[in-house]
Amino acid sequence: MKSPISATRRRALRLYALGQGLVLVGAAAMSWMESTVPMALAGAAALMLTAPLVRDLAQRRRAAR
Repeated sequence: MKSPISATRRRALRLYALGQGLVLVGAAAMSWMESTVPMALAGAAALMLTAPLVRDLAQRRRAAR
């Protein structure tokens, strides 16, 4: 039986997936534009969008102790 995923966890996973998608879009734009700026922007956005997932994982680890 699957355990239900909380709304906070689901949102964090969606933001993480969005960040990874932005990295792919940034890589494609970097290829098309022959500039590293799109990849740098996408990488920065992906890093910021990963923060909620890391925060959620840390909170779960603290609660398990």
